[in-house]
This record gives sequence, structure tokens and C-alpha cells, in this order.
Amino acid sequence: MQISELLAVKRLHLRFLTGAEHAHRAVRWFYTTDLLEPARYLRGGEFILTGMMWRTRPEDSETFVSSIASAGAVALGAGTALGDIPSDLVEACRAHDVPLIEVPSETSFGAVTEEVLRALTQHRFTTISETRDRHRRVMAEVAAGADFAEAFAGAATQAGITAWVISSTGRRVASSGAPLPPEAGDWLAAKALTWPTFPRTVRLPSGDGTVVTVLPVQTKESHPLATWLLVCAGDQAAWTEEEHESVAELVSVAVLARSRIEERALTDARHLEGLPRLLAAQRFDEAAALMSGLGPEEEFSVRGRVVVRAVMMPEPRVPDLTRRVLTELVADWSGAVVTGDTDSLAVVPVPDGVEARRGGEEIRSSLVRRARVLEGGLLDYRVAIGLSSAAHGVPELRGAAVEARHARRLAELRGGRSRVIAGAEIDSHELLLASVPEEVQSSYRERLLGPLLAYDRDHRSELVSTLEQFLEHSGSWQRCAAAMHVHVNTLRYRIGRVEELTGRDLSSLEHRVDLFLALKLRD
Repeated sequence: MQISELLAVKRLHLRFLTGAEHAHRAVRWFYTTDLLEPARYLRGGEFILTGMMWRTRPEDSETFVSSIASAGAVALGAGTALGDIPSDLVEACRAHDVPLIEVPSETSFGAVTEEVLRALTQHRFTTISETRDRHRRVMAEVAAGADFAEAFAGAATQAGITAWVISSTGRRVASSGAPLPPEAGDWLAAKALTWPTFPRTVRLPSGDGTVVTVLPVQTKESHPLATWLLVCAGDQAAWTEEEHESVAELVSVAVLARSRIEERALTDARHLEGLPRLLAAQRFDEAAALMSGLGPEEEFSVRGRVVVRAVMMPEPRVPDLTRRVLTELVADWSGAVVTGDTDSLAVVPVPDGVEARRGGEEIRSSLVRRARVLEGGLLDYRVAIGLSSAAHGVPELRGAAVEARHARRLAELRGGRSRVIAGAEIDSHELLLASVPEEVQSSYRERLLGPLLAYDRDHRSELVSTLEQFLEHSGSWQRCAAAMHVHVNTLRYRIGRVEELTGRDLSSLEHRVDLFLALKLRD
């Protein structure tokens, strides 16, 4: 209730002595006290009632009012049963912008309390009813296929809550009011991947230091690497019971929307299950029929589509996790994602109105940023992603899928917690390495470097690193020795051991290339 509603009750005979301009302030609760400094017992939003037993001298008024003001009290009701309200109390209330209301001697504090309780109870029942009606309506709309972002914005605005939904990659899903800046979303998503428990209240690393509370949107299929987060403005510790209920309402709406999206993605993946094999076998008519639900053929030809392939290493213990992570990574482009034999594959349209080459660059840039956000939650995993140039027809899609596979293999070779490689970047020996089957790579690497690695392990030597430095300095004895801070004779001895153990002559360009490629396969 508002202060004005309380003063409108004629039988109470209440009147403002100061602060009438704040009559619209909302009363959350009431508190009766005669303590001189009651702040530690207040939570904010209280209408304070006092008989002024705490006042033994004029200075006490300043002490009392500053205490309740610091705790967030909305108004002070002073009883006159023991005498008139002193001017020092009026001045203290005026100085601290606390409305002061006279409670005449014929009005008991019990009557005031009863009226506040009646109004708050009535408001509580009305709020519960409105919240439930709003919740049922929004849930029904989302279940019927309404746009989640629009439904969420409406529900949050009605509840008076500033809130956002972001994904585990920092992608902005929905918001009430202005969206979170991209850097804030990325920061929150990355932090959330390291939090063991929720909800979490944090201060955004922005200039204004906004405080937000983060809650997970957990579905049956939830995994921290592929989920949503609800971000609400403010500290949950200061929320009212109504605000907590409204936030819970928003969480349940988001859970429903997320569940529908996950179900649709799984259905699409099952529908497209045979696409990689059809493309590899060049059965383009069947592939086109399978993809008919992904958009009209003429749009395919004009805008083009990019193939994205991803793999997580080692293979996740959670079933289908790679597909779910890739689905989240390409979500903005409505990419259809399917699980292949060795990786997950997505076919995503080039952004509307963007030239194909530049569209591919935009997709790559976004993938790099989003994959980097996920790094904090990868823990024992790595994710390698490759994407192709734009294809403008189903026959071209086969070449795009092969190009994306080679790019993904190169991403695996280059290492890092996350790595994204575009097909256009494959223009060196790495293209050849990426196209070689893993078992061949492993055999080649072991045959050339195995003896060196075993020798280093048994003798605590540095033959492998010496070989790397020697090749990096193009076989220059002086420059390599200087870079390694060793004598040239020491370097010659080590390289001699390398040649002896590998059977390769490092004065031969051909043999240098053999060892160089083996080292690259080890990176």
C-alpha cells in the first residue's frame, strides 16, 4: 500500500507534519519501536511507529531519524499520547527526507497496524492472483508457439522486473528493456561456467557497477555448456516475496521455451541424420529432398550456406553433447545440426543481406568469440571447429562439407582449449596434414619422433626441443646455439644423436621436411 492510502482512512485521523510530497511511497511492512537506534532490526520499506520514549534530549531526534533513514524506512508515525511532537524531530525528518506523520492520542498504534495489515494482506492476495493469471497466460502462449523473446519481455515488464536471458555462449536470447551489452553477456556467461552453485549475485564490470542476480534455466537435457541463464537486475537478498515469485515465474517460462527449442533441435537432427552420407555419396537429389525444410532453393542459391563442423576431445561422456554445443554456437543463424560419424555438422545460412564471403567472415568471428566464452567450462575437453566457404547449391555443399572437415582437423592440430579454422585459412602444409587420417598421422609421428621422445624420457635430455629450435632457425648452427644459450659443439652433439636415433640426415632438405611435419603433427 501507499502512504496516501493509509492517510485516507478517516477513522485514523493521521496527518502529515512534513514530507507530504512522498505520499506515493510504498509501505512494505510496519515496525513499532522506542529504541534510539533501531536500524539493525529494519529491512527497508517499513512504516515506523514510535511513542518517542527514546527522546531524552533534542539531539536524540537526529540520532533516531538518521538510523531509520539509513535502513530505508519509508515514513515515521509519531504518537502524541505523551505530548506534542517536538520541532527537533520535525527538522530531523525534513533533513533526512523522511515523511513525518502525526498519530493523535485518540488513535492507537494497534489501529494503525491493523489497517496496514489489512491493506497489505488484500494487496498480497491480489498480487498472487495476478501473478498466477499472468503465469498461466504466458505459459500457454509459449506452449502454443508464441515468440519467446516477446512473451518474456511482456511478462517481465508486467512484473516490474528488469531481466535478460542469455545463453552459455553469451548470446542474447530475450530481454525486458535495453539488452545487455555484448561484453557484459560474454563476461557473465564465462563466469557462470565456473560457478558451482546458483543463484549468484555479482557486480557487472561496467562503469556503472550494475548488480545482477543470475539463475540457471535448467531443463531435462541441460548441460552448463549448452544452456540458458536468467539475469535479473538487483540483489536477490533485497527482493520482496512478490519479486521472488515473479522471478520464479520468468524462470519457468524460460525453461518451457528452452525445452521446446531443444526438442525441435533433436527432431531436426534426427530428420537430417543421413545428410553427411548422402553428400559424401553425391546423392544430391536425396540430399536436397532431406533439406527441403531448411528454406527455399532460390534463397539457398542467392544467399548460400556455410558448413560448420565441430568435435570435442576427448569424446564427451555426456551423450550428444557435441551436437548440443554446436547447436548453441550457431543458434543465431538457425543452423540445422546433425551428428555425423566422427563430428557434428551444421548447415547455416549466410546472414541476410550480406555478401557470401563477408557473411562467412562474420560467422567465423562470432564462432571464435562464443567458443572462447565456453573455455572456462570445457575443463578436460577441447573443442575444434572448422567452417567452409559459402555453397550456393546442394552439389556445392559436398565440397563445403569436405572443406569444413579439413578445417576442423587443422583446428585439432593447432591445439588450444578452443580453436576455429575457416577453409580459406588452409593454404599451407597444414592442409595436407589435416586431410590425412588420424591413424596415419599417429603412425607417422610415432615412427619419426618415438625414438627421440623415449630417449628424452630415459635420459632427461632435450633432443625434441633441440630439433624444433634447429629447424626453426633453418639449420643455422650459430643462430640456433645462440638462441638456446649453448655452445655450438653441444648443439652438434645433440643433432648428431637426433640423426642417429631417427635415421635422418638433417643436412638434407627432404629429411628436414619429414621431421618438421612430424613435429607439426605433435603440436
